[in-house]
Amino acid sequence: MQIPYIIDLANRSKRLVFVGCTHVRDSTDQQFTTLQRLFSELNPQVGFNEGGQLKQSQHYPSLHKAAFQTAETGVMKYLCDQAGIALVNGDTPDSLEFSLALSYYPKQELYLYYVMERIVIPYLSLGNQQPAFEPYFDEVVGSFVREGFPLATSEKSLRYFKVLYQQYMNRPFELALTQAVEQFDYTNGGSCHFCEIGRRSKMIRDSVLLTKLDRTLDRYDRVIVTFGCGHALAVEPALRELVNKKRR
Repeated sequence: MQIPYIIDLANRSKRLVFVGCTHVRDSTDQQFTTLQRLFSELNPQVGFNEGGQLKQSQHYPSLHKAAFQTAETGVMKYLCDQAGIALVNGDTPDSLEFSLALSYYPKQELYLYYVMERIVIPYLSLGNQQPAFEPYFDEVVGSFVREGFPLATSEKSLRYFKVLYQQYMNRPFELALTQAVEQFDYTNGGSCHFCEIGRRSKMIRDSVLLTKLDRTLDRYDRVIVTFGCGHALAVEPALRELVNKKRR
């Protein structure tokens, strides 16, 4: 798969460009050059990002700063500000995702998956872990609770997570990108249970994104989206249907 993974679809007056990104923060990475080019060629009327709504008051002085601070989402905000268009959150509110996911899986399994996917792996992948891990862990878990994930006080600690990890993985938790991380990668198949949970999470988020894009294409002709590569691969057939849909 080529990175970034580009889906460029057109039908009459409608054009949708979906850029599947890796969440790197190096402004010299080729995907940012590609994103700039696509943005300039499309001249979009609205943009969509992954990862939550950025404040309207949030502005970046340069593309370099935008990439360093918030990867492709920051770059999209920078480009949209330069063009004078809105950047809209295409992601699912955590409160909604948690509510839907909890109807499929036990709380403990979901919590273990979310900590690995949203805390441990991003922390290790950035390579510049300035904050100590435990305060970072506490901060993100606090955001889970604020968004409605049902954790008792005793379940918010790093110690509790380590006990849970040992229980499900049959090994002590290690703050490192070990082979065990593969068991939380939604792209892996087979009998990998936490990979399955990851796929369900992505499906929930993809369905919300597609609904938003469908409504947006009723109003606008030119739309650009940046999301993770895995999302791009999953939604490509549905995107083709959206662009080819007859609209008033």
